[in-house]
Amino acid sequence: MSYMKAWRAKEIAMAMIIGSPSDSYKELPKYFYMLEQTNLGTVTKLHKSEDGCFLYAYISLYASIKGWEHCRPIMVFDGSFLKATYLGTILTACTKDGADELTASTLFLQFV
Repeated sequence: MSYMKAWRAKEIAMAMIIGSPSDSYKELPKYFYMLEQTNLGTVTKLHKSEDGCFLYAYISLYASIKGWEHCRPIMVFDGSFLKATYLGTILTACTKDGADELTASTLFLQFV
C-alpha cells in the first residue's frame, strides 16, 4: 500500500469518527446559545456571509469581562495565522491581573 493511499484511508476514517470541520461550524450557534445561557453576561457574536458561510466569531466570557475591571491598563494583542484545512487568523487580548498572572479574555476567529 502506498503512503498516499494509507493517508487518504486515515482521513476518511477520521471523518467518519469525528465528522468534518464544516459540520462542526454548523453547531456553533447552538454552542454560543448554551454558552450565553450557562454563563449569564457572556458576549458571543457569530458572523456569516450572505450565503451562510462562517466568517468570524467573537467570544468573551462574563467572568473575563468582569476581570478586566481589576487588571492593569496595559493590554497585549496577539495574533496567529491558521495553516490547517481552513486558513484564517486567531486573535487574543491579554493583560496582567493584580497577582501578575496573564489573563486572556477575548478571542476572535476569522477565516478566509
